Amino acid sequence: MSSKKGEPIPYAAQPAREEPTSDIHELNERLNRDPRFNPPTPSVWKRVALLVLIVVLFYVGIKMRVNIAKQSQVVYADRYSEEFKYRPAASPVITERLNDGRTLLRGAQPAVAM
Repeated sequence: MSSKKGEPIPYAAQPAREEPTSDIHELNERLNRDPRFNPPTPSVWKRVALLVLIVVLFYVGIKMRVNIAKQSQVVYADRYSEEFKYRPAASPVITERLNDGRTLLRGAQPAVAM
């Protein structure tokens, strides 16, 4: 456990402190000696992987932005469908997604909350 009570801590266990100075060259030399401020350079494959990740994220962001800008275009909207021509309140809302990305609406208009 510990040694006798009251025994002082050895001086070597304490970190050595350097005297404060305003000399730029001395401060720069101390900074270069400290390993906390000089981390090793990452490997080449990690740098390449980071660049690839950034490019992929930009690509995904641009693709998402293009899809947002391209709103679905309504081709046809009518309150009365052919099937339920005389019962408009009972008409279902039928939406069809066409091959070119447009939306075809049949039946009653969907309710819009205001």
